[in-house]
Amino acid sequence: MAGVKRTILNKYPLLSAELEAMRDAEGKKDIEMIKKIVIRVLDKHKGCSNYMKMLYDRYKAYEDGLTISQRQVKFADEKNPINHKINNDFFGETVDIETGYFAGKAASYSYSETDESEEDTGGEKAVEEAAKQLNDFVVRNTMYDKDLQVTKFAAACGYAGRLFYIDRDGAERVRIIPPYECVFLSDDDMTEPEYAIRYYPMTDISDVQKWKVTLYSDTKEYTFEGQLKSLDLVKEETNLFDYCPLQGIPHNDELQGTSEKVLELIDAYDRAMSDSSNDIERFASAYMIFKNMNLTDEEMEKAQASGALQFNGGLDGADVYYLVKNLSPEFVEAFLTRTEDNIYRFSKTPNLSDEKFASSSGIALKFKITGLETKCGMLEAKMIKAGAYMFKLLASAWNKKQVNVDPLQCYIEFKRNFPLDVTSEAQAVTQLISAGLPKKVAFEQLSFVDDVDYIMDMIEQEKDGIEPLDKEENTFTGEDFINNLLPNKKQEENKENSEN
Repeated sequence: MAGVKRTILNKYPLLSAELEAMRDAEGKKDIEMIKKIVIRVLDKHKGCSNYMKMLYDRYKAYEDGLTISQRQVKFADEKNPINHKINNDFFGETVDIETGYFAGKAASYSYSETDESEEDTGGEKAVEEAAKQLNDFVVRNTMYDKDLQVTKFAAACGYAGRLFYIDRDGAERVRIIPPYECVFLSDDDMTEPEYAIRYYPMTDISDVQKWKVTLYSDTKEYTFEGQLKSLDLVKEETNLFDYCPLQGIPHNDELQGTSEKVLELIDAYDRAMSDSSNDIERFASAYMIFKNMNLTDEEMEKAQASGALQFNGGLDGADVYYLVKNLSPEFVEAFLTRTEDNIYRFSKTPNLSDEKFASSSGIALKFKITGLETKCGMLEAKMIKAGAYMFKLLASAWNKKQVNVDPLQCYIEFKRNFPLDVTSEAQAVTQLISAGLPKKVAFEQLSFVDDVDYIMDMIEQEKDGIEPLDKEENTFTGEDFINNLLPNKKQEENKENSEN
């Protein structure tokens, strides 16, 4: 699979016909037809699944996922061939940089506390309870970690899966599903699925491998086991949510990972590095020439191994010298540099080792990461859309617990993990306040402030704890501070003055 590109055979399949058939089969409760449709969907998704598995293996630097690892020797009959397979992990770096920049700072999940939210939720107390439910869900599921996993899978493979379920304690939980294990049927897109399928291999107690396949709808969960061409229904359960609990989160509309467009460039860089390493080790950059001499194979191997040659006699003009390749090191270095620059450029990833990038700050630095910001903006739009579906799904479970939650009042906000420039930000906030903007609006511009309301409350608390200084009786001078801080020293000074 290594080295394969996206084609019509391994792109995400079109499943509109299967969606219509599934609606009809489930409406008639025709389990056999449902099973046939599931098998058909998995067969159509197989190529896409294998390709995404290869991409993730490449991210993990597994041998099966690396194109360079499949490279064969140039000469099949070469004795003790040298065939280095050097992997330069540009693929993993581009994924990790996007993941760290977009999700390296925890997203903010909040419930609106406006008059509108109180009216829609059922009063101030109802808003507090709804906010508590949302906060408990975020803390219980460590959504910071879940968002990182989603971003990593989406950046590496093109999309990620997110499965919601009720645990044994009756609490709402979520787990991240690898994209090569899930497929979605929907009129719109995978963020709002009507049906979803999760499938993965497993081994039973007899060490026999089989597949476990679960079909999710807005009312039921059907679990099948067996081989992908022959499945048996083993369990049918009621879905405890009012919507399909398995959703997809795409990286972009094309469902492409962050480095798919530069795979050939990465492979070219790996080949050049591997060839250079081969040449250095086998001394292929220069060949030993024996002029007017007859050497046996044994003598030639000995000369290559020891680097020295001793001979007596020979024809007139006998000589030994090196024939050096007329290929300058600058050519190889220029090729590698240009290839590296193109990898970062076309994957929209900043080169963090670039001296120009490291010396930039403020607005100049933001201009240099415009490509990365554009890419992350696309993912953010998908995450917010998926979040709206998530809140709707969770609200259906909370409402069954007699906790009224309006999903339209739930919000998620992402903040980029951008290097701090506190001095510039503080100056900007001061100027905004001087221009007449409310302090809350100005403080929201500070990248290191996650909760502006909390900061405003702290400011008010500090004001309440300080006595006013404009009244004469509360005037407190520096001399008073010293006298109160060091009373014993002041008393000694007064005693000396009285004695004198």
